[in-house]
Amino acid sequence: MEKEDLSVLTKGNNVIILSSHEKSDSNSKIVTKVYKRRWLNLGLYVFYSSLVASQWVEYSIIANIVARYYNVSLRAVDWTSMIYMLFYVVFIFPISYLSERIGLRHTIILGSFLCCFGAWIKTLSVTPDRFPVTFAGQSIVALSLVIMLPMPGRVSANWFGSDELSTATSLGIFGPQFGISMMFFLPPFIVKNHEDVYDIGVDLSLLFWGVALASSLNLVLVILFFKDEPKLPPNETRALQKMNLNQVEGFIGPMKQLFTNKSFLILCNSYGLNVGILNVLGTLLSQLFLIHFANAEKDAGMIGLLIIFTGMFGSIMFGIILDKTRKFKETAVTVYFLTLCGQILFSVAILMEVKWMVYVAAIFLGFFMSGYLALGYELAAEYTYPISESHSAGILNITNNIYGIVLVIILEVVLEHYGDFPVHIIFCVALLIGLIMTIMTKDEQRRQDTRKSAVYQDVPQEDVEKEN
Repeated sequence: MEKEDLSVLTKGNNVIILSSHEKSDSNSKIVTKVYKRRWLNLGLYVFYSSLVASQWVEYSIIANIVARYYNVSLRAVDWTSMIYMLFYVVFIFPISYLSERIGLRHTIILGSFLCCFGAWIKTLSVTPDRFPVTFAGQSIVALSLVIMLPMPGRVSANWFGSDELSTATSLGIFGPQFGISMMFFLPPFIVKNHEDVYDIGVDLSLLFWGVALASSLNLVLVILFFKDEPKLPPNETRALQKMNLNQVEGFIGPMKQLFTNKSFLILCNSYGLNVGILNVLGTLLSQLFLIHFANAEKDAGMIGLLIIFTGMFGSIMFGIILDKTRKFKETAVTVYFLTLCGQILFSVAILMEVKWMVYVAAIFLGFFMSGYLALGYELAAEYTYPISESHSAGILNITNNIYGIVLVIILEVVLEHYGDFPVHIIFCVALLIGLIMTIMTKDEQRRQDTRKSAVYQDVPQEDVEKEN
């Protein structure tokens, strides 16, 4: 290889990439290395994301108790969840721009700090007249979610090998799902609907302090151990992506490409409807369930836990399937269809007031609906490569948050005036529309096509400096 070619493809003293089959002769090689540290980085991200996402449903799953304690309306309590969706839509573009400028490590540190700061503010809100204080703390944590949500694909692309990308992304999504499932479970068991509001305050204080201490631990661990990116790229597509940075760098250029990509835009809407319905269920689940099962706050929390918890295993399973088969569209259509079936079963079970059937339906629905999260991220990465995964995931999540906000506002009114039957009908119709759009989407695999065209070699252990 010519010397001038090598200089173009280096950064400092570290070789990033030597060449690709597309841009040089057939004997060219791409140098890659997979580092053991990738699992530590992923584990730290999972811990951080679980703490941020968990607080999304911290209030709404015990909405009736929180409304009584702070003497506010149920709609005000719903906004403690909706603020997450609203902030994402408002702040995702400036946050994405900032993230590309400061790098992965400093982005995660900033998000961890905001999560910690917001959690500690909420410990100061345990007085019935301090709902604005608790809402302020929740809003700061919601800003941290804007930073956290697009990151799974970027963490996997920066650290994992080509045969691990989908699995790593699904494990990254495991964090938010685990956090949400735990918060569906913990508040109903910690915060009881005591007759004396003072006792409710004691329970809330215990909940807030637990989250604040865990968030502080997370901030310390991230500062000490989270790394930005390895010396050498872990996979061919990341190497080519870095080599072609001059073609997609900046912010305006990639955004124009994303908003003119038809397959990606269809995916945004189909994914948005699926996850938007999931967000609405998380916000309104307690109210929908208590209509048919009085004084069953714990059951509502357990059902929410099952929906998200089973989805964690769904995400991991679907990620492994994608890594093994590369059948992206076939997997997405199948999972979306089974999500619709699960929603129909869940709605029928609640309306028939058969509690055991609701539990079974929640397991089935959660496995596919919540499990679809990983598929959406991977499809977006395939459709939009070589644009940064954080950009595509950022836009992808705008749609689900817009759908979530609009649906919550509409369905609150429908629920208040017409009961829950039309709410369940709207859920099913929305998912049917999403399924049709998923079927319409082209089966594009730009990232896989690029990987296949690259000729690469793994770097021997002795050729590179080991990382601690």
